[in-house]
Amino acid sequence: MHAPKDKETSPLDASPNKDIMDTNDTSPLPLDTPTISILRRDYQAAAAPNTSPEFVKKYPTNRAMIDAVNNLLLETYHSYTGRARISGSGDSKRLVIHFNSTTERDACLSLRHDDLADLRFFLHDPQQLRTDEDLHAIQVTDIPFFIKKNNVTALFKKYGNIQSCCLHTHTNAKVQQARIVYDDASSIQHFIDKQWAIYCYSTCLHIMPCSVTLDRKKSRREFVAVLSQLPPNTIDVHLAPLVREIGAMAINISLSLNSYKPKGWAYITFKSQQMMDTAMEQSIALQGRRLQWEL
Repeated sequence: MHAPKDKETSPLDASPNKDIMDTNDTSPLPLDTPTISILRRDYQAAAAPNTSPEFVKKYPTNRAMIDAVNNLLLETYHSYTGRARISGSGDSKRLVIHFNSTTERDACLSLRHDDLADLRFFLHDPQQLRTDEDLHAIQVTDIPFFIKKNNVTALFKKYGNIQSCCLHTHTNAKVQQARIVYDDASSIQHFIDKQWAIYCYSTCLHIMPCSVTLDRKKSRREFVAVLSQLPPNTIDVHLAPLVREIGAMAINISLSLNSYKPKGWAYITFKSQQMMDTAMEQSIALQGRRLQWEL
């Protein structure tokens, strides 16, 4: 598809308010040696310390909890690895233990250990937990480094109670990502049905519900047009009125890796081919400068 020609109508105003064989070598050939494979078995169980007040009273710190569990279970079960660990915090805090045998892991689940007070263990499957968690989690991308975790949490808590918010980044990346987990799946429904992005300060953050199918995730990146010839220092929020007017779902102005200054073009995401085609038929101006649609 070619970018449309400029029309004569007045432009929209987007301004905001040595592997070589030696045949002479007579040395004996090496003997074939068997390949030994070590199968790593990891069967897990977990407990929720904060639901066991007597245990917390007896072992008030994470280190004390871990040492108590390791010392007892190493004496009790041959297949226990001695690798207890704490994950999460608050109501989501878990004391995770690892076995090399399902038999002893299951025995641990059914027994009550007096030295551990009222602590009880249950099955722990990290892969299944992740899948279940995806039902009420979103992935937020394009987060500049000047936006901190507390800023992200404050912005998204209006949609529901946040269970966890973790920011991370890839090596040499210019921006961060966040995984936000709510305590209820209804909190992310808005981002499935209607909203693909949100403004945080001057930046448009892209939102992807973790539970949607791969095809649906792909469709949210399918219809993207480029709007070039932006005036210097144009940022996402400057184009917010335009995004609303043409029915776009999100916008992203790339940042320079070294200076962190915005570049002279914007990626604008649409919901369908038709909406993108309709928008690209329009002439756009910003601060008196005619902008150019590209694909």
